[in-house]
Amino acid sequence: MASLRILVADDSQFMRTAYKRILETQDNFEVVGMAADGQEALEKAIELAPDVAILDVRMPRMDGIEAAHRIIRRYPQTAIVIISAYDDLTFVTELLKNGPEGKAYLLKNSLDDIGELIRVVDAVTRGQTVLDSGIVQKLARLHIRQSRSLLSQLTQVERSVLELMAEGYDDLSIAQSLHIETERVKDYTSSIYTKLRLSEGDGRDRRPQAVLAFVNQSASVPYDLEIEASNS
Repeated sequence: MASLRILVADDSQFMRTAYKRILETQDNFEVVGMAADGQEALEKAIELAPDVAILDVRMPRMDGIEAAHRIIRRYPQTAIVIISAYDDLTFVTELLKNGPEGKAYLLKNSLDDIGELIRVVDAVTRGQTVLDSGIVQKLARLHIRQSRSLLSQLTQVERSVLELMAEGYDDLSIAQSLHIETERVKDYTSSIYTKLRLSEGDGRDRRPQAVLAFVNQSASVPYDLEIEASNS
């Protein structure tokens, strides 16, 4: 199996080293470059074309989200993991605005479990969108207030499935978490896509688009799924 090539950028040398040690516990993960600020991260990404870029949100010279967008413009297949101390939804919507696929937004206090970073890196390389559980719960509290949102059409179980999808969990993990059969998860996700007006016409994975709808509608950001689909 080919190694997954990873770039790590954080203005703290301690954190860069810590992430590297966590990631390289996996035989197929290789940290090919490290950067101390956003501009250096961009330069190293252009040089190294990593599979994944792990970026701190606040860095000198260029913030992590701006660096992420510039990296993706150069290498659209590079997956992005933003690590932040801030649960500000503005950062989340800014990260996802040019497409949600292969992107994650994690809070630093969630990385006490070293397995979480590994799980998220694996998920974004498969094109999934992953949000920190703290962000998901904040969105869940917000979307309850949006009576006109498409999300209001979801049942309680469907909302729970969507929240777990937003955390980057696959069908098996969702089934285990909700104590239901995997086939039932497929039924619920299909219903979610229908209610959010996500067609399967282009063959793309609809999960990232469902997560994007969850973020934008919960946070009351103007959003039209049909326009988004036509622009994809």
